[in-house]
Amino acid sequence: MFFLIGIGLKKNNLTLEAQKKIKKCKKVFLESYTSIYSEGKISELEKETGKKIIFLERKQVEEKTEIFSSAKKEDIALLVYGNPLSATTHLSLISELKEKKIPFKIIPGISVFNFISFTGLQEYKFGKTVSVVFQRENYAPESFFSSIEKNKLIGLHTLCLLDIEAKEKKYMKINEALNILESIERKKEKRIISESVLIGIARAGSDKMKIKAGTLNELKKFDFGKQPHSLIVCGKLSEDEKEFLRIFSDWEE
Repeated sequence: MFFLIGIGLKKNNLTLEAQKKIKKCKKVFLESYTSIYSEGKISELEKETGKKIIFLERKQVEEKTEIFSSAKKEDIALLVYGNPLSATTHLSLISELKEKKIPFKIIPGISVFNFISFTGLQEYKFGKTVSVVFQRENYAPESFFSSIEKNKLIGLHTLCLLDIEAKEKKYMKINEALNILESIERKKEKRIISESVLIGIARAGSDKMKIKAGTLNELKKFDFGKQPHSLIVCGKLSEDEKEFLRIFSDWEE
């Protein structure tokens, strides 16, 4: 049996169901490239479950050889930060499990999506989620900006997940994402980012979670502290949202 298990944003997010399944599995893997804990370490999870956790890079998960061959003979688990079905990589994995007739079970977990309402915004007013990626010499996509613009045009907010380079342990910060978005905005001669209310979220779900709303320049100057970071580009704000932003996101209109 193959278990795809969401481990949340910190050790204490782990559900009782997830904990029981991890303990019974013969092998436990962790995909280490989509996020990191907002608080604590994986070694604490190993201690609590009594299992040695094997870290996998993106290529190892996408090739699936080791995890699939094991799942045919014994119970194995692939742990995913947050909620396991938020990333398309894991959806394709489930599709292949079905194709190969390998029995599986999905156990959901708490993710950053569960904390967007902590900003004071209404969850149903979010459009397509985007990923802001590091801009490199031979790889500088801008499609995420177009999605933000489309959301904005119909009044919807955009949750921006920020890029990770797991091998280099490089995790994008809010001010880096803002610089990238501002650069694209200038090139396209738009005013999407510079005229929006923006919200930064640092270490979602942890005891040291930090949320701050403001203008582009205000957020670029604000110290959000350690990663992981996320960013929200607000669409049209209702009067209720404006009121709650002042309370929950330290916003000054």
